[in-house]
Amino acid sequence: MVDVDLCMAADRNVEEAVAHFAGHGAGATLTQRAGALLVTSAAGLVGAFHNAVLRVTPDADPRQVLDEARALGSAHDRDIIVWAATHRDEDLAKEAVAQGLVLQSTSPGMALPTPPPTPVLPADVELAEVTAHAGVDAFAAVHREVFRGSGRDTAAVEHFASPGALLAPNVAAVVARVDGAPVACAMVLHTGRTAGIYWVATTPAARNRGLGTLVTATVARQAFDQGARTVVLQATALGAPVYRKLGFTRFTDYQRFLLPAPARSSGLEVGHSSAARDVERQ
Repeated sequence: MVDVDLCMAADRNVEEAVAHFAGHGAGATLTQRAGALLVTSAAGLVGAFHNAVLRVTPDADPRQVLDEARALGSAHDRDIIVWAATHRDEDLAKEAVAQGLVLQSTSPGMALPTPPPTPVLPADVELAEVTAHAGVDAFAAVHREVFRGSGRDTAAVEHFASPGALLAPNVAAVVARVDGAPVACAMVLHTGRTAGIYWVATTPAARNRGLGTLVTATVARQAFDQGARTVVLQATALGAPVYRKLGFTRFTDYQRFLLPAPARSSGLEVGHSSAARDVERQ
């Protein structure tokens, strides 16, 4: 059975996270229209937290949500990711498929109701909380290395690894270092009694040492210490086995549909709808 309260709390955390990164990202846009949250980043990365639309009002017309997504992509010349949670957005997912959107990925929503075991810190690893700009730089350095290794634009890291995003009072983050070099990181964002883990990463050269488990368990324990009753996340295929070992269990799935940027023509200039005009003013 679907745990309605858990799903609602997790949805709120996801929405807050997407808005949080856009709200602190230089050159990003953030607006809400027609029951949907619409964000873009300075970088054109096709990503669920960079250029994306989430329906935040469950009964909002799915066709109108997709119209807003299409307007956003046209206004900013961006491919847009449209989120659809399986526990509440079945109609939106069906409409997305009917309109020709492609399912790009599905991320299991996973939850942890109790603190994980205290992680063992390897002798050659230093673990530190992100409390100042130097920690932010180290967090960003891990992700730039990961992005570089996968051929993605490293400029997109600045959208979420910014001082405003990582040093906010409702956020905690940690970085693991080996021989002084940052090699793994994770962050957690609080919304009431729920905390969401985001941006877990380990540099390619430091993988298979349990460092992803280390940083994930550390921020999860911090979240419970700070009053969280549940910790949630959206897992990748690489991360899901790690999270299961820590006690996370799946409670839903978050589908991400790709809406390509509309072809530009004399009849499809930016601002072709009121939604696009509003976004451009952000």
